[in-house]
Amino acid sequence: MPEATPPTPFPKPAPLSVLARVSIVLGVVLALGLGSLAAWGISRAGSFGTVEAGKCLYLTDEAGGNQSYTTASCSSNRATFRVDEVRTGSSECRDADYIQFELYGTSSSRTAKKTLCLALNVETGDCLRDVVHETRIAKVRCTDISAEARAVVTRGSSETACSSEDTALHYSGPPERTVCLRPTGENI
Repeated sequence: MPEATPPTPFPKPAPLSVLARVSIVLGVVLALGLGSLAAWGISRAGSFGTVEAGKCLYLTDEAGGNQSYTTASCSSNRATFRVDEVRTGSSECRDADYIQFELYGTSSSRTAKKTLCLALNVETGDCLRDVVHETRIAKVRCTDISAEARAVVTRGSSETACSSEDTALHYSGPPERTVCLRPTGENI
C-alpha cells in the first residue's frame, strides 16, 4: 500500500488592509449604536404614548421634583391610574377626588397644554400601599405587610357606600363610581 501524503495546508490569508479594518470597526460601532437606539426607543415607547380618556398609566418621580407618566394596560398591576378625562390647558377636573396631572409641551414651557384627570384604577378587593403618595401608590397582595387599604368600588354615586373609617373617592367617570379605601387590618 502506498504511503499517503499529508494534506497540503491552506495558504495564509492576505492581511487585511487598513481600509478594511477601519470599515469593520465602523460597521460594528454603527450596528451597536443603532441597536442601542432602537432598544431605547422601544423601552420608552409607552412613556410617550398618546394619552386619552379610558387609558391607564402610572406616575414616577423625576429629577428636579418633576413627575412623569408611563402608559400601561389597564389590567396591569402597574396601572394605578385611569384617565377619565383630558382637558385643554391648565384646568380643574370635575370632582375634587381626581388627581390633576398637567402635560407641558417642553421642559421649559410654563403653560400646560393638557390636564389629565386621573382616577384610581382599582376594582373591589384590590389592596394598595402608599395611598397618599401619587408616584409610590401601588397595588399589592392583601397579605403584603405594606398593604394599607382595600378598595371597594360601587357603580354610581353613593353617599352610604363607604363607612366612617373609609376614605371615600367619587369619580364622575365615565363610568361614574365611588371608591371606598378601607384600612387594612389583621383580618385580611
